[in-house]
Amino acid sequence: MRLLAIAATAARGQLRNPWLPLLVIALGPFFVVMTSLFFPSGGTTSYPVAVVNTDAGPLGADVVAALRALRYDSGGPILEVTEVPDAAAAKASVEARRAVVFVDLPASFSDAAAAAGSGTSVQITMGGELGSPTYPVVAIMVATVVEQQVQQTSGRASLVQWNEVALGASGSRSEFELYVPGVLIFAIGMMMFSAAMSVAEEIEGGTVHRLVRTRASAAEILGGHALVQVALALVAGGCSLAVAIALGFHSAGPLWLAIPIWILASLGVIGLGLLVAAFSKSVAQAFLLANFPFGLFMFLSGTVFPVRGWPLFSVGGHEVNALDLLPTRHAVNALTAVFSYGSTDIGYELSMLTLLSLGFFVLGAWVFHRRHLRLAA
Repeated sequence: MRLLAIAATAARGQLRNPWLPLLVIALGPFFVVMTSLFFPSGGTTSYPVAVVNTDAGPLGADVVAALRALRYDSGGPILEVTEVPDAAAAKASVEARRAVVFVDLPASFSDAAAAAGSGTSVQITMGGELGSPTYPVVAIMVATVVEQQVQQTSGRASLVQWNEVALGASGSRSEFELYVPGVLIFAIGMMMFSAAMSVAEEIEGGTVHRLVRTRASAAEILGGHALVQVALALVAGGCSLAVAIALGFHSAGPLWLAIPIWILASLGVIGLGLLVAAFSKSVAQAFLLANFPFGLFMFLSGTVFPVRGWPLFSVGGHEVNALDLLPTRHAVNALTAVFSYGSTDIGYELSMLTLLSLGFFVLGAWVFHRRHLRLAA
């Protein structure tokens, strides 16, 4: 009987602070969902391919159809083929991690294949992030399909001459270097715990109420915390980058561009930390609550594994999908463009990162003000 009484007391203790058991129960299903996004169910993974088809004849359309026709035994598509208007758009798809490989079928593709029997060759351009572990797999499949279609048209063995293009410095980059941009944003994402717990500590200790009585404004209280957290984010990012460089990382683009990306990303993360703190009564509770948005922000942003998400619409030639509502996703893409490809054309990523991060920060500050600062005034 004592055993049951002690168990009942322990159960009541859990119910008084339900966040811990809820976290324990929810984390398993959460990681199952994350795994299903990284590795789709049915044992199949559809690899994204961007195709530029300007062929004036029928062969280009035949190649696209053949690529889409590749199937697993389960019936799922092996390749997720997207047609884009030109080579610039194709390269942009790879840089934004919406495609693993791009292939450019020229306007004279059909004619060149028909004339290949006379000894001429068919020139095809293909490229991507050569250091990616999935690039060789997808490139071989694309090359095989193209060569089969050319052979059917020309009636001769493979006459395709491939022009392989390595985007940025990807041809000489290690797999470690390819993952560094995402890991650096992951380090910034840890600020969510710091922001939530530091503000929750002020609530738990009654400091927030005392500050309000001194007529300190909400902007001063939240701004002071934000300044400290942004500074801490820069230190965390800088230390992480320094360790990466010490371990052999080399950036293809200017390192200083990481600073505005980190600052903007940290504002969004801090805003979510404020939102967590608004619903917390203690530091321990803030830590537990922060695990949920942290998991969503980090894993769905592609910091660990690339996640394509669900396409919604296009803006100025840029595909927008449901996961693009996460500012850290744009931060990962911007750092990847700079560090892996040496590109400084990150205006779209910085614009979206600025808009979303400020939006999350304003939302977090507003909710925190309504739940704590306004009532304490």
